[in-house]
Amino acid sequence: MEAGQSFGAFNVDQLQALTFIFLRFSARAFITYLAFFGIWCVLIGYLIFRSTFMPRILGVLEALAGLCWLTFLWPPLAHYLSPYNQALAAPGELSLMLWLLVMGVNVQRWNEQASSAAHHRSLNSNIHIRRNE
Repeated sequence: MEAGQSFGAFNVDQLQALTFIFLRFSARAFITYLAFFGIWCVLIGYLIFRSTFMPRILGVLEALAGLCWLTFLWPPLAHYLSPYNQALAAPGELSLMLWLLVMGVNVQRWNEQASSAAHHRSLNSNIHIRRNE
């Protein structure tokens, strides 16, 4: 496979058709990525909303951004809503990024929630052991 010899089997029209196919495949792969990214944003937004160590508004904005990215599950809808769906997603993405860069996570609340969860788990395991005895 030296210097394009493997492409010598194709004529110019075939090479252009292959190029076009791969360009279309790349666009569809990116749309699929955006749909999965939307699912991720909705889930992260929910987790942030439920947590106590980050502002709930960040979770709401991130979930809204995820819903905007989920419009790419149906490309005609995404095309119809574009660029509004992307502009509506930007505040959620940017606010989370800036919050984490500037403010970070409230460590005290993080530790409180982690110790509370560990305590809750130990209580549940003690109850489970007592039931089995």
